[in-house]
This record gives sequence, C-alpha cells and structure tokens, in this order.
Amino acid sequence: MVNQRSDFLTELESRIARLCRLSHEGFKSSPVDRHRLEGFIQAGVFLGLTTNTEAQALLERMYREITGKPFGEAVAGFVDWSGDANSYEHYEAPAYLRNR
Repeated sequence: MVNQRSDFLTELESRIARLCRLSHEGFKSSPVDRHRLEGFIQAGVFLGLTTNTEAQALLERMYREITGKPFGEAVAGFVDWSGDANSYEHYEAPAYLRNR
C-alpha cells in the first residue's frame, strides 16, 4: 500500500504540475483535463491513497512553486473541490467573443 500511495502522489503531482504550467503560460485548462484531475483525486480518496485536504495542499504548493503566486481567486474554478457539477455555459460562446 505504501508503494501505491507513493506512486499515486507522484502521478497526482505530475498532473497538477501540468495544469499549473498551462495556467502560468496563459492557457486555461480544458474542462476535460480538470474533470480528469478531479476524478483522479476522487479515486485516490476512495482508495485511501490521499485526502481532499492533502490534494488541495499539493495543488496550492505546486501552483506557488510553478507560478510564484499564491493559489487563490485568480484561478477560481481551476479545480472544483466541492464535487458539485460545474456550469460551462460561458464556453458555449466562441473564444473571440469571450476574450473581448
């Protein structure tokens, strides 16, 4: 179980780092990528490999390391930790209209 936990946390850190780098480079992570990360975390919680609190702390730490900024309002919606369904209505409009 220790090796599984270690492997899980290594993969979780890798997935979080990827999304943080995209954010830092000015790209918004896709809903699919965010949902995959959320699902991966939920699976880890279910299997007892992590907790939501631990995953949140890892996200905050990785975001600060990669961007040099605190994780906060600037990335609201980066990952929804509540487990509630997100509304992606905003993304129904073309990007050139949303970015005005």
